[in-house]
Amino acid sequence: MPITNPLITTDREIAFKHFAPLVAGIPETGLEPWHYDAEIIRVNTGRCLTALEPHLAAMTPNMPHVDMGEVRELPALGLALAFADARVFVPASAQEIKAVQLRQRPKRRLAIAQLGILKEMKLLGDDAKVDAIIPGRGAVDEAQDGVACVAVFRDNAAAIAGKHPFDDAWLQGLADDSNWLLGQIKVSGAKVDKAGKSADVLVRDRLYAEIVRRYGQAKKVAVEAWDWKHVDDHFPSLHARDVTPSAPPAPATPAPTPT
Repeated sequence: MPITNPLITTDREIAFKHFAPLVAGIPETGLEPWHYDAEIIRVNTGRCLTALEPHLAAMTPNMPHVDMGEVRELPALGLALAFADARVFVPASAQEIKAVQLRQRPKRRLAIAQLGILKEMKLLGDDAKVDAIIPGRGAVDEAQDGVACVAVFRDNAAAIAGKHPFDDAWLQGLADDSNWLLGQIKVSGAKVDKAGKSADVLVRDRLYAEIVRRYGQAKKVAVEAWDWKHVDDHFPSLHARDVTPSAPPAPATPAPTPT
């Protein structure tokens, strides 16, 4: 049935939650391998509607085979795709993981040592949380230690203010590196489907397939509005990088006439 109340939003998560269930039935067979830039696609879905909006109302009676509601939803669908793409795990190289570990491990060691001192000074509310951070073995344990250390510092921030050398940026860096390492190391246990694609990859690829289908419908409206000869002057390609022409150089200031 035609869409009578198209989704218009600027919120990526709202768009994702709206469209993800709607594309779940798209067969996995035939989905294109992903090698695109989701942000470029998002921008072009918006440019598409901006170009077509002045023509949609007039075209609707003459193009009953095109669901204009689907065309109006293209920018929201582009937002959903960008949100979905950001959820897809991209594995880091072994060298990248090692580089972060080399940065995280010394900070983790200092944080554990400092918490031991603060514990002995009876400044922490729950010594058991510090005892639980006793270093274990393995990359996952190291990353978990970093997250736990930062949590103890933040939970006791008022009591230990000025009694340790770590500022908020230092603690945030330890937290960021530790969480990143957890994501990279633990992802090996994530569930994938029989074809080897994760659920996040599948929903992104299905959203892209839906955008391609709807963009084809939008192109029909564009052709009707500008004909084949001129359509590319007005209607953006889905993957086009919008290059704004540079301003022409200012005319040179004429040299003063000798007097």
